[in-house]
Amino acid sequence: MSKSVSISIATNSIIMCTKLFAFVTTGSPTLFAETVHSATDVINQVLLKVGEVKAQAKSTAKHPFGFGKERYFWALVSSISVLFLGCGASIRHGIEALLHQAPSEPFSIPTIALLVFAGCLEAYTFHTAWGEIGGLPGLKAGRQKTTILAVLLEDAVALLGIALTLFVAFWSRLVGPAPNMDAAISIGIGILLGVMALALARLNKEILIDVSDVGVNAEVARVVKVRSGIDIDVASSLIDADRCLLFIHISPHDIPQDFDFARINAVGEMIKQDIAVKTGKVIDHVYWQFPPGTKGAVAS
Repeated sequence: MSKSVSISIATNSIIMCTKLFAFVTTGSPTLFAETVHSATDVINQVLLKVGEVKAQAKSTAKHPFGFGKERYFWALVSSISVLFLGCGASIRHGIEALLHQAPSEPFSIPTIALLVFAGCLEAYTFHTAWGEIGGLPGLKAGRQKTTILAVLLEDAVALLGIALTLFVAFWSRLVGPAPNMDAAISIGIGILLGVMALALARLNKEILIDVSDVGVNAEVARVVKVRSGIDIDVASSLIDADRCLLFIHISPHDIPQDFDFARINAVGEMIKQDIAVKTGKVIDHVYWQFPPGTKGAVAS
């Protein structure tokens, strides 16, 4: 279970209340967008946590490989909620603020202090998620960890939104209120949320449809070649962020005459152990496909 999701639910609830108070006292469209943004983040992260909990359910006769993909379904629902709640509400309010401008006052010092406090909380949750995914190397290799990726993206957009809001706040104090700029930034934050939502939706959709772990495939082919001298075709199928099924096809001309089919289960266990050590991922089952007429184990 992701630590960053649990922390984000708590911190974003505090941040939402902070921004709501600041919006009520200023009436700023940018702060409205940020309040909606944080409220959406709380809803999304609750949905992500629901997916994590459901993904832990034990396998059944109807679902023999477990419920690991529940986390991707709920992450997809989460991204859709970002699109319609965060993006839609922020853009709509920004446009209304442009069309119907109301008198505005400079941001107060307590409001700016609350924004800085919200930024510190967002930075903390971003740091937690960044460490959980493993930094830049983990970010490149962990596309299947969509729950943590969602927290990272949401926090990154939130930090940018707070930075833009602080820019508006300081501008209002140093130069004077700028309602047009305030409304335009609200629209910009909405657009950023929409782009993030579409990116997350696409990533989760790909995994839900079916996706193979190319790195695992290449490593398995290499290990079998080194250990057994056989060239194989490998296909994996993800059933969770760190779990997959493995399908290995062996062509007739690739099987040595002295190949011991009695060792095939041992080879499968060796593959599982090697992948666990090299990549940290778990292979639930290895399925072998031999040429017609070949006798031997078919799964391990």
